[in-house]
Amino acid sequence: MTSSKGYRRQTRKRFSQPFRKHGMPSISTYLTTYKRGDYVDIKVNPAVHKGMPHKYYHGLTGKVAVVHKNSLTVRCTRRFGNKRIHRMIVCRVEHLRKSKCDEEFNERRKRNDELRKQAEQENRMVGCLKRVQKGPREAFFIGLDGNEPVELRNEPFVNVY
Repeated sequence: MTSSKGYRRQTRKRFSQPFRKHGMPSISTYLTTYKRGDYVDIKVNPAVHKGMPHKYYHGLTGKVAVVHKNSLTVRCTRRFGNKRIHRMIVCRVEHLRKSKCDEEFNERRKRNDELRKQAEQENRMVGCLKRVQKGPREAFFIGLDGNEPVELRNEPFVNVY
């Protein structure tokens, strides 16, 4: 028997709801405000059939391009061969949630702005605000009292059977 070519084919596991999380979405889903430029995660809610994006976009992150009354237009990147093409997807808010991908960046930007303001008030130069990687551990010595040195080497091969 040939496989069907339907719009929702092979989505039995992908669109399934977690245990005891079935039914319509909560009211907070509808009360969330989205602005142009916000990052959103596309996560299809199978309880709502209207405004459902294609299964390909399930799990992708995009930017809000246009805000409508009940839906949003999201700009995603789709791969075609070796090309990356921007696609505009119109989907309802039930299938979207705010992304946390730029949360750390926004916190760092606020912290840097505060440091700049403090430096300006105190008439001093601002140091480097870039993130610094954690370097190697500090060198230390291990005392020999209570620590017997152990010689590490290959154990001889013993044929068990």
